[in-house]
Amino acid sequence: TSTQVSELTATQVSVLTSSEIGALTSTELRGLSTTQAGALTAAQVGGLTATVLNNLSTTQVGALTTAQVQGLTTSQLNSLSTANLDALDVTKLSTAQVAGLSTASIGNLSTTQVSSLTATEVGKLSAAQIGALTSTELRGLSTTQAGALTAAQVGGLTSTALNNLSTTQVAALTSVQAQGLTTTQLNALTTANLDAINVVRLTGNQIAGLTTTAITNLTTTQVQVLNATQIGGLSAAQINALSTTEISTLTATQVGALTSGQVAGMTTTNFKALTSTTGIPALSVDAIAGLTTSDISALTTTQGHAFTNEQIYSMSIDQASALVTLLG
Repeated sequence: TSTQVSELTATQVSVLTSSEIGALTSTELRGLSTTQAGALTAAQVGGLTATVLNNLSTTQVGALTTAQVQGLTTSQLNSLSTANLDALDVTKLSTAQVAGLSTASIGNLSTTQVSSLTATEVGKLSAAQIGALTSTELRGLSTTQAGALTAAQVGGLTSTALNNLSTTQVAALTSVQAQGLTTTQLNALTTANLDAINVVRLTGNQIAGLTTTAITNLTTTQVQVLNATQIGGLSAAQINALSTTEISTLTATQVGALTSGQVAGMTTTNFKALTSTTGIPALSVDAIAGLTTSDISALTTTQGHAFTNEQIYSMSIDQASALVTLLG
């Protein structure tokens, strides 16, 4: 009876077999005192069936010691009721146990439990497990936890999961994490998250893989920090997706990275946006070869005078003629 069970000593409880514990009714199990429940060994706990384990009260589950919790098998953990899972002190789980949780179990963890996972445990989760976290839980990851995500984890996130990250978390992605993002993921970012990403940490291939829509959604600040390799890898369509304001703020180093193909594909409007200080005179001889006579004719005289002697000497007869006509 419940009375008899309650009279068992901690020592007596500690030598009960899993079968004997399993024979106790849910009332008898839940009637075990803190001392009695605390006497259960890791082996006893690990031998309980899912039904028996879930007969424990949430209070008893919450009071399980580290040794008892680490005696639980992956199967037992994943069979816990939502109430008992939420009552579990996850700080007592081993890294392997956390990694063994099903996506359903991960999804049933509370925000408090997720926030208490160690960076090591977060780093061992699969992309599917990370994706099972709610938007609130994902955004609740600390800088240390988010920083523990591997490139493979980040690269395996669905677009939805990735966009569940806050702009602060996206901005804090390390170079390794950012370079784990696929072209599909980058192009699926919300405008807010795209604008938050540190583009300096992306590779030239990643930038080259952005759609013209994504390029258009970059901020002027982001465009200004693109390196020469990233600029040089853009297609003419991507260059034309930049606003005239962004074109006008390109540095001499960035303009110097433009190729003849990029310049040839630029609209006259965008080419005219190059300044007479850091724009026109920074064009390489290779880039000059891509100029059309229409581009030259559309420039202001100030811009026309900005061409260097080296650039002018490299021009074709038609280009030079257009420049002479421009300057009168």
